[in-house]
Amino acid sequence: MRLLEAYFSTEGWKLLSVIIFLNLFIIYLSQTSLINETVFFNSYSDQLTYERSMELFSRMESFAWIAYLFSPLILLIKFFTISLVIYIGVFFKDMHRELTLGKIFTVVVASEAVFILASIAKLVWFIFFAGNYTLDDMSFFYPLSLANMFRRSEVDSLWVVPLQSVNLFQVIYILMLASGLSRISNTKRETTDKVVLMTYVPAILFWIVLIMFLTIDLTA
Repeated sequence: MRLLEAYFSTEGWKLLSVIIFLNLFIIYLSQTSLINETVFFNSYSDQLTYERSMELFSRMESFAWIAYLFSPLILLIKFFTISLVIYIGVFFKDMHRELTLGKIFTVVVASEAVFILASIAKLVWFIFFAGNYTLDDMSFFYPLSLANMFRRSEVDSLWVVPLQSVNLFQVIYILMLASGLSRISNTKRETTDKVVLMTYVPAILFWIVLIMFLTIDLTA
């Protein structure tokens, strides 16, 4: 418990720096350890010749830097959006004096460590246990999620994101948010539980529905 208190009490910019660094490091490991010529060819062997697939692989490698450039920006947008959504609930609960937007942002950044662990688990799975796999297998797999109960060929593209989103890491993330908000503001845990459930949970459900709608629109 004291460890969690110390963790959530860490200065926001330090947490943000560590989370961004770890995210970039995971991207690096993914690009260097998981995606190689063999995986790329296995993914497109039914559509392309070996020479053509290698040409595309080389082209993809030349644009790999884009992931490093945009990843921190995407994370910042994610953190700010979630913080703002939770702050709206805090404001209507008249708790904005105890829980400022800055404090909420710090908790959101700190809680992202849960998804970093999920990414590490995914890396470990594909490096040591997955065997022969394709890019499609990588995009479909999410650790400890409902998606893992099915084969990729059994699931329509419409249901991929919903099945991936229902996972143990998402539950732990919600608990981390509620715990962090409680510890950083000395607010009762029951109160912060309600705030997270009435803000973040509807927001993530809206995001899932939006992705499903866009999937239908793109495949129509």
